[in-house]
Amino acid sequence: MYSIGVIGDTPTARAVIKACHQSGFNDLTWVQTHTPGATLAAHTLPANVTKVLNALDGATALNDYGHRPDRQQVRLARSGFLLSELPLGQFAKDRYGAELINIEGDCWPQLLPWTSPPSPAATLTDLERQYEVVIVCDEAFEAPSEPPQATHGLWHASVPFEQDTSKVNITWVGEQYCAWQFSTPKRQHIYFSLPVGHAPSDVSWHPLLGSAVALAVHQNDFCATQSPVREHWQTGSVVYLGSACLSFNPYLREASTTGLEDAWVLSRMLENYEEDIHDGLAAYERYRRARARRIAKAATATAHQMNKSHALARGLQHLNTALSTRFLPEIAMNRIDWFYGYDAIRGFR
Repeated sequence: MYSIGVIGDTPTARAVIKACHQSGFNDLTWVQTHTPGATLAAHTLPANVTKVLNALDGATALNDYGHRPDRQQVRLARSGFLLSELPLGQFAKDRYGAELINIEGDCWPQLLPWTSPPSPAATLTDLERQYEVVIVCDEAFEAPSEPPQATHGLWHASVPFEQDTSKVNITWVGEQYCAWQFSTPKRQHIYFSLPVGHAPSDVSWHPLLGSAVALAVHQNDFCATQSPVREHWQTGSVVYLGSACLSFNPYLREASTTGLEDAWVLSRMLENYEEDIHDGLAAYERYRRARARRIAKAATATAHQMNKSHALARGLQHLNTALSTRFLPEIAMNRIDWFYGYDAIRGFR
């Protein structure tokens, strides 16, 4: 077994440390980044990610810290009119083999504990000299590419837990703006996406979101219609995972933690190609880059759909959303199975 240095205080870093340790790599060092990256206040973990957490012995912590919605809806931002509803809960578990779970962003030390604290930050050159494999898991250390010009701002608010809405993950769609509402065991979270320079306003949202609009805090600006993907995922003995490879786009919000899939696949490649590290890193890149590109394409396509500038185009999009889920729900589910049904555990043992 060879020495491994893991860079970044991210869920992906914690996952790859746990996964490599399970594969028998004991010479593992967790290294701090120079500048901590931004973290989300809360996440929705899709089935493809909870499968990885279960395989990394996180099932008990998920029960303790997770909240399980039983359906997801799409509603009009002003009127609250219900456009679409699809089942989650047991239905999703039966279909995909795992549940969709909402968690707080500060739960990762409980979900993926590691007893050793991070080592002091160092340069990539120094780390390459020190370790046989260097795993970069944080875009704060090295982002996938130069970010495109921002088109939207992401805002966040948290409000007290409400039992009546806690079992529903809701997407609110408006005129080139939207919001995502979901609950954790502690509170309810709402993320708003609006064109750059605009802040949430009462006139644009249903009264149910009134308190969240008043409490919303700007998080960052992003490009809704581009999701950069790293071109080369490994150079020499350095390999990239998670946010260092794929920039997060909230229009596919559940993809914020797919770096855990990266972590699992990389650990299997390192184990299976132990005699030739570089072949293992190349195999990891080949498998994971294709999925990252598909995720990026889906996120930007969703952003285009939800930010149509013409009223007629928006109306037709809303009609398509309503008809496809109410009258052809199986077809609607088939369109998203590629994402939620992905099984890194079964595919890479």
